[in-house]
Amino acid sequence: MSKEPRKQAKGLAKAFKKMSHGKKGGTKGTFTAAATKAGHPDTSEGRKAFANQVLNDSDASTKMKRKATFYKNIISKD
Repeated sequence: MSKEPRKQAKGLAKAFKKMSHGKKGGTKGTFTAAATKAGHPDTSEGRKAFANQVLNDSDASTKMKRKATFYKNIISKD
């Protein structure tokens, strides 16, 4: 067996390992957590109401507004 295919396979494995950073945590669930902390129920309707509240609030951070927009446009498509 040639060493070239094995070298390519190792290169691919290394690239995939690099792409999946393997860190625990991240930002998954932060919008839901913020909605729950703000007193909204842990339901789709509650998160939609929170998204509307965030988008209408002029003092909300840009990051939270982006999360709210993403939730309304992508996650809660009806």
